[in-house]
Amino acid sequence: MAKNTRIAFFFICDIICFNGSYLLAFLINAAVSPDRLTASEAAGYYFSSYPAGFLILIIVKVAAMFVSSAYKILFEYAGLRNFQRISLSLVASTLASVTAAALIGIEFALLPPVILLSFIFDAALIITTRALYMKRSSGRREEVKEEEEEEGPRRRYQARKSSSGRVMIIGANRSAADLISEMQANENLGRNPEVIIDDDKSLDGDILLGVEIAAKRSEIRIRARRQLIDEIIIAKPEASKRQISALLRECVKTRCKISILPLIREGGKTSHAGTASLADLRKPTINDLLGRDRPRVDHRKIGDELKGRVVLVTGGGGVFGSELCRRIIRYKPRRLIALDVDEDGLALLTAELEGFRTAETEFLTVITSVRDATMMRRVFGAFRPHIVFHAAELKQIPLAQINPREAFLTNVLGLKTACDLADEYSAEKFILCSTVRAAYHTNVAAQCKRTAELYVNEKNEKAHTKYATVRFPNLIEGRGNVISVFEKQLKTGGPLTVTDKDSVRRFIGVEEAAMLTVLAATRAAGGEIFELGPGEAFGISELAEAMIRLEGKIPDEDVSVVVTQRREGERRIEEPFEAAGYTTPPAERIWVTQDRSGLKLPHWSQLWPKEPERLDDMAVIEILRLVFPTYKNKPAEKTTRGVKVDNE
Repeated sequence: MAKNTRIAFFFICDIICFNGSYLLAFLINAAVSPDRLTASEAAGYYFSSYPAGFLILIIVKVAAMFVSSAYKILFEYAGLRNFQRISLSLVASTLASVTAAALIGIEFALLPPVILLSFIFDAALIITTRALYMKRSSGRREEVKEEEEEEGPRRRYQARKSSSGRVMIIGANRSAADLISEMQANENLGRNPEVIIDDDKSLDGDILLGVEIAAKRSEIRIRARRQLIDEIIIAKPEASKRQISALLRECVKTRCKISILPLIREGGKTSHAGTASLADLRKPTINDLLGRDRPRVDHRKIGDELKGRVVLVTGGGGVFGSELCRRIIRYKPRRLIALDVDEDGLALLTAELEGFRTAETEFLTVITSVRDATMMRRVFGAFRPHIVFHAAELKQIPLAQINPREAFLTNVLGLKTACDLADEYSAEKFILCSTVRAAYHTNVAAQCKRTAELYVNEKNEKAHTKYATVRFPNLIEGRGNVISVFEKQLKTGGPLTVTDKDSVRRFIGVEEAAMLTVLAATRAAGGEIFELGPGEAFGISELAEAMIRLEGKIPDEDVSVVVTQRREGERRIEEPFEAAGYTTPPAERIWVTQDRSGLKLPHWSQLWPKEPERLDDMAVIEILRLVFPTYKNKPAEKTTRGVKVDNE
């Protein structure tokens, strides 16, 4: 019930109750008094003196209830303190009415039996209305609890030895009420609820189980500082990932420990839709901080595209390739082949997808490199895939910068091999999984990916196969990215190393990236560049401090942050592609355009070596200079297989 509606409801109920209480008290007093008035005589006297007597006292009582914040109490959530507070408000209203009667000179309202009986009737009627309101509001909750009990018993909270002190709770809801009740019932836990933060402006100033509600997200930092908050609990299990991310961004700016009540749909469970407990709380993760809601996709359309088809995923053992396979196999392709040199990744993926094998769906793995042209030809010849997702790549910028030959052989020549074979064996679609860095190509890794994109674009103009490119920002779960580095450094106690305090990176969850890539593949008509995102932007320095606070520690006190030096080839800011020329359905988060850069690959005789195995770093740098003549890479002769040498 909305705040204004709730206040109006209780206001009207209280006026009716106060009127009824005074009438009953007056009638009973008249019946037992020495004068022995009849009921009709007593009622007539009551109503004749009502405007100048009891009406004034009722107005005084209602005003006293307002002043004592009785109408700010959220009776949607049951609690003994609610009734304690309303009882105190009734005592205050009775004292106020007696004082007003004495000042005005309403003698019949000062009779002890009238005062006592009216108070008893006030308490009985008003508390009954609140109780009935509460019962109605909690009806749905009881149904959820019954379903939960059928699923299995809940864990009971075990008292912790350590004290967490003063607590701020985010979310004025059933879960918050459960947590507050548990804290108030177990004072030995050392958790004292001090304030509730909620975005619902209509709740501002209300009281939930004796705790004030502040309806502004901006109040998080202010209240945390002013009220000396030790712990912040996010109790919004019904919230979306984007809402949780926005709340966490405010929370990490405080010096408080942060806990979170798992989302209703987290891990496929719905138990937190019922009674919440302190035992359910967990530490927030980097996925909570950077995560976004699942994209809305047309699963039926994707199923029509993939069901019964043969799909090949190169780089299938990697973080992104594995997730692609997890997404694709749900649409029941006739055969899904994961190709990679990473045998451990393929073994783990095979064990995970074993349950998806059916008579109609077969999952296979191939251990080989996309650089092995002979083996790649055998794979295409044996399976003849309808759709190819090319996710095999070397992506680490610093390593590619000092090992340009390896990056070129995998990202360019490996791509060319798969691309040509897709055309030769009549694949319907070929999707290159690229990176947003390719748009700016200021380092070897990005230049190799951009060269691959250019080849895919030219191939699309000549072949029957539909070729398209999908770009995405940094994966949150990526191995070797800044997040994984920070996590390892945190485990060892720090320090966290930031290469440039002004650097900004964009992140996307691997599940979202894979889902959107599959969706883009169904929409590909040939020649498009799809960009996923733009992704969640975060300053690297800010990210380091946030990850420290998520661990319950304080930057530069418990764990230090050290600024080192920007590595060669790194960009300070990874901007999303410009929006000019793009169209995007608002729910799909996919930017779509054609390649309008004007870049063209040199003649094949200049670009593709006849004997790739004899390539060295210097030769690769010279090839990249042909494609990107305006950018000067580091001289290749200063590195030999990743080891710096002195030319002189």
